[in-house]
Amino acid sequence: MVMSGSDKKITFWNREGVFLGTVGTMKDWIWSTSVNPSNRSIFAGSNGGTIQLHQVHINQVHGLYQERYAYRELMTDVIIQHLVTETRVKIRCRDYIKKIAIYKDRLAVQLNEKIIIYSVSPEDPYDMKYKAHKKINKKIDCHNLFVFSQHLVLCFDSKIQLLAFNGVLEREWVLETNIKYVKPLSGPTKRESILVGCQDGTVFKIFIDNGFPIPLIKQTTAVNLVDISCDRQKLAVIDEFKSLFVYDVKTQQLLFQERNIESIAWNLEVEDMLAYTGQDTLFIKCRDLPPQQQRLPGYVVGFKGSKIFCLNDNNMNTIDVPQSSTFFRFLERKDFPMAYKLACLGVTEQDWRALGVEALQKKDFRYAKKAFCRIRDLKFIDLTELAQQ
Repeated sequence: MVMSGSDKKITFWNREGVFLGTVGTMKDWIWSTSVNPSNRSIFAGSNGGTIQLHQVHINQVHGLYQERYAYRELMTDVIIQHLVTETRVKIRCRDYIKKIAIYKDRLAVQLNEKIIIYSVSPEDPYDMKYKAHKKINKKIDCHNLFVFSQHLVLCFDSKIQLLAFNGVLEREWVLETNIKYVKPLSGPTKRESILVGCQDGTVFKIFIDNGFPIPLIKQTTAVNLVDISCDRQKLAVIDEFKSLFVYDVKTQQLLFQERNIESIAWNLEVEDMLAYTGQDTLFIKCRDLPPQQQRLPGYVVGFKGSKIFCLNDNNMNTIDVPQSSTFFRFLERKDFPMAYKLACLGVTEQDWRALGVEALQKKDFRYAKKAFCRIRDLKFIDLTELAQQ
């Protein structure tokens, strides 16, 4: 709802009467207000004869951690969606939601005057019964908010603050340049870390229990997006010109680069598999193989196993990516460890048997037995044991 009158303000409210914000102000009483929902325009006419036009743009507020996705609905509700089981739960906050952050068994929701931290059972990966855990009664105006097991991370122009759940400021990092992008990384409790991409092209890694940022790479263009592989050995960066660069973290060597790329995500289970999108096309690159590609509008925001999480027009979609073609490329190379990893993401029984037979012929009995055990082929298991003797 839009309301205006003698207070000379145009204000925004939801249908339950919760104040959401001030759209604009005028110098005199406002006598008439009209709304055009199709293009989100608000017209207001004042006692002095002035007519104002306001264009309302509502930003998307959301957070993602692996297969858990949380987003704002109707400005005052939080929807938590499990992207694998497709289950959803709703939390009614009855206040304007400014920011959302999610991590493992934690969910942080920033309201106008406070931040509420919710939790679920850490033992059950599918538990969706979020309950209020802690509350911080502080009004904080930050650019980004992230939550970890026992802390909140607040991001400002060139400053990052670490806040405990009791509201105490524990640590602060001040950088020499503006922050463009922050990526939270999992880790042991109270020892989690974040990746920070900066305007001057530097990428830092910051452990929340360490007061000194660790520089990883430095390039000449501003960093728009950054992600690191699950083994922390490779770093992918998208700069302000939509160019993708992949570096080796230890040597800082540039491994490969692409142009016109808009989003990136390393696979959380396979260390050498990277997904990236550009011009409505999804690319999946594994080690030094040429990338596979398929049409996919939107942005890739997560990659776990054979599932890609894609954000398109404010909708989160889960896409299953077949691994058979990449699997057979590594099988042709006789790279049985990598072929086995890809097979574990999801291939057919015939593919498993092909891996077992190929490994058996090359006398790699370990992976031959593993492959035959996965499909419970007792005859080939016995044959492998006989050949091993």
